[in-house]
Amino acid sequence: MKTLLMSTAAIPVTAEERARSRPVARDVDLYQNMLANYQYTAELADRLGFDGFGSTEHHLQTEGGESMPNPLMVYAKLAAATSQLKFMPMSVVVTARDPIRVAEDIALFTHLFPGRLAGVQFARGYQTRWMQTLTQSENVAALNPASDQDNRARFNDYLSVIEKAWAQDSFSHHGAFYQAPYPVDGIRDWPLADWTRRYGGPGEVDGDGTVRRIGVVPKPLQQPKIFIPNTFSAQTAIDSALHGRTLVIAAGNREQARATAELYRDTARSAGHELRLGENVGMLIKLAFGDTYQEAFDYAARTYGYWYQNFFQKFGFTEVFRTPADDPNRPFDLGDERALTQRMIESGQLLCGTADQVSEQLTDISRVYADGALQWLIYETWGQALPSSEGREIHQYQLCTYATDVMPALR
Repeated sequence: MKTLLMSTAAIPVTAEERARSRPVARDVDLYQNMLANYQYTAELADRLGFDGFGSTEHHLQTEGGESMPNPLMVYAKLAAATSQLKFMPMSVVVTARDPIRVAEDIALFTHLFPGRLAGVQFARGYQTRWMQTLTQSENVAALNPASDQDNRARFNDYLSVIEKAWAQDSFSHHGAFYQAPYPVDGIRDWPLADWTRRYGGPGEVDGDGTVRRIGVVPKPLQQPKIFIPNTFSAQTAIDSALHGRTLVIAAGNREQARATAELYRDTARSAGHELRLGENVGMLIKLAFGDTYQEAFDYAARTYGYWYQNFFQKFGFTEVFRTPADDPNRPFDLGDERALTQRMIESGQLLCGTADQVSEQLTDISRVYADGALQWLIYETWGQALPSSEGREIHQYQLCTYATDVMPALR
C-alpha cells in the first residue's frame, strides 16, 4: 500500500490572529510563512519516504482556510527542492477551467519533472463563491440541487476532452459543454493549411483548408493516472470504475467505505476489468498520534476537529458522520470540535492513539474492511496549520511517527 500525504495550505494563525489580521490570506508575510511551512512539509515527506504529496485547489479564501489556487505551480518548486517525492494535485477542479489548458499544463509538468507526477485528482467543485465567479455562471457548482446534474455532465464532458488530448495525436470532440475544434464542424480558411497537412497530426486539416481536428502539445511523457474523489455519490464510483480511474473514498463509516469499494470492483468487473477489492482504490484517512491516547486525541481535536467543525461542516461534509440517533430534521452538528472528533473516531475515518494503536486500526483499512488490499492510503493532515510556535515540532512528530513506526509494515 502506498501513502500519499495530503497537506493543507491553511494560514497558520490562531482564531484571534485570524480576526485581528483579517483577511489573513492577503497578508503577504503570513502567506509567505504558510508557503515556507508547506515546503518544509514536502521536504520532510521526501526524506521520510512518503510515496506522494498533494493539496487541494481553492480560490478566493481570504479567511485563510484552503489558500492554494494553483498546486501544480507550487509543485514545480517543490519538485526541484526534493529528490524522489511524487506530486498530485488534489484536485484540479476542471469544471472551472478550460480542459485543454489543463491537459497542456499537466503534460508539461511530466516533461519538466519526469517520473514525479503521482497522478491527477479531478473534482467537480462545490464552493459557490469561487465556482460561480470563475465560471461566470450561477448554475455550475456540485452538491447544489439547482446545478449538481449539469455540473456532473460538464465534468464528464471536460474530462473526456483531457483524456483524448493526452492519448490521441489529433482528435475532435462534440460535447454538450465543449467542442474541439470550435465550432466542431470546422474552422475554415486556415492560413497554414498546407503546412499543417504536411507536418501536423492526421486529419487536422482537410483538402479545403478547414480545421477538422486538433492536437494538444505536449503529449505527456508518462500517461497521468486519474484519481476521482468520492464522498457521497454511488454514480461517481460507477463512472470511475467504467473508465478505469482510481477512486479515492472519503466515506463516513466503515460499512460505507467497504460498500463503495465493492461497488467499484463489481462495476469494473462487469466492464471486463478483473480487479481485486481495493485495487485502483485509495482511502482518505485522518491520523493522530501521541505517546498516550489522550495526547493523540487532543492533537486531533485541535486540527481535524477544529477545521471540520468550523469550516467543512458548513458545506455539509460532516453529514457522513450522522447516525440513526441524530435528529434527521436538523443539520448535523454535535456542538463542538471535541464531540465531532470523537464521532470521527467512532466512524473509522479518524485513527487516533499511539503508533501501535493506530497500526492495529490501519490493518482493517489496508484490507478494505474485508479481504481486499488497498492500493493508496491518503493521509490527510492539518498539522501544518497549527498556529503555535511549537506547531512545526508537533507536525514533525506526527509525520515521523507514521513514517518510522507505521508505514514500513504497510508496504
